[in-house]
Amino acid sequence: MRIIHPNVQYEDYIKHQKKKTLDPARRKKWLGLEWQQKIDGFTKIFQKYLRVGIISENARCLCIGARTGQEVVALQGLGLEAIGIDIVPNPPYVQEGDMHDLQFEDNSFDFIFSNVFDHAKYPHKKCSEIERVLRADGCTAFQLQVGVHQDEYTEVEIENVYHDVISFFNKSVCVINNRIPRNFAGMNYEIVFRKNEKLISLNDKIGELHSLKVPESYKIIWKDISFLVQVNKARTHGLSEQKMQKCLLGLIKRPYYLSEICKWHGAKNILEVGTAEGLQFYSFAEAAKDSGGHVWSCDIKDKRNRKYADIYSSNTTFCLGTSKELGEFVKEKIDLFYIDASHQKGAVLKDIENLKHLQSENPIWIFDDFDARFGCFDDIRSICDTSEVYKVYRVGDAASGNPNHQVIVFGSIP
Repeated sequence: MRIIHPNVQYEDYIKHQKKKTLDPARRKKWLGLEWQQKIDGFTKIFQKYLRVGIISENARCLCIGARTGQEVVALQGLGLEAIGIDIVPNPPYVQEGDMHDLQFEDNSFDFIFSNVFDHAKYPHKKCSEIERVLRADGCTAFQLQVGVHQDEYTEVEIENVYHDVISFFNKSVCVINNRIPRNFAGMNYEIVFRKNEKLISLNDKIGELHSLKVPESYKIIWKDISFLVQVNKARTHGLSEQKMQKCLLGLIKRPYYLSEICKWHGAKNILEVGTAEGLQFYSFAEAAKDSGGHVWSCDIKDKRNRKYADIYSSNTTFCLGTSKELGEFVKEKIDLFYIDASHQKGAVLKDIENLKHLQSENPIWIFDDFDARFGCFDDIRSICDTSEVYKVYRVGDAASGNPNHQVIVFGSIP
């Protein structure tokens, strides 16, 4: 995501955005020539959502960044209860409101629509507020401009929808993710989310990765196994001391977060591809020891930390080789898979093919390195696009200084 005005104060951002909404020439066009055209355009969009169950027949609807309110009129014309908000009100359809601080109770709406994502100063805050006021099983629909810098009022330019939009939703699954022909409002992309009970439970139990407090036992594992490796990597890539410290503070939380997912899911049998020195391997083992769980892992070289290989010898098994050898060796059904091996295109798909026969009735798959600089990005993206429930999240910056994302897929992969 490219942030256009990173150093502008919030009150100046609001003043700047109001200029567009209050511009006499624009308002004359919105309320005159474009009024019915946009109502008709929005009506077609919402009729489609009604047909496929994105909007229920008795839905209470909210439109964010509604300007003069054509989307509200369209929803009301379909017999739905609807209200719009914008920083400049336009009664009776649009009341004054801030997309970053919605003045509504939790779980207030069944459907939320917005086509001004690129005008958000803080997109993550907008998405968090949307999820707060949306009811469970309710839907959020975004019409977006991807790869477009429309005008001087654009605040963020979306480059990758998985990282720049989908990763901001912690309690919702993506049910529509399509590029569309540029429409009447200038949008060229459409994403629809549905608030999901499973992700609500995950978020309520664990919270977001960046807010986690890591217990001392996991800090010690990380310090012993990974600290010097990551410091040397950061220095090799020329990171400043300040940036290196920020990266390290994020990296220490990642293995604990995945271990907490294991506990939340009740995973007893855990399988990893890509052991390396064993940071995640032994973090999983620490999480599994109280539940009587077991962790299997593999790598083409044995670089495991020997101290921890001894400590966790009773509930870990290492296989020298690839996922093929591991898949032939393991005889138990696996509750959680963690894939963190080759970055090459096609490698992740081979890992899945080698291991999917081990899936338990309700598995979780976690894929590391979901970043466009890696060959595995398209493979993981294809898995997301065919999955019913998945979550994309940023795990901080790698020691190389590049952003790092992971994907959790809930359920079996065919």
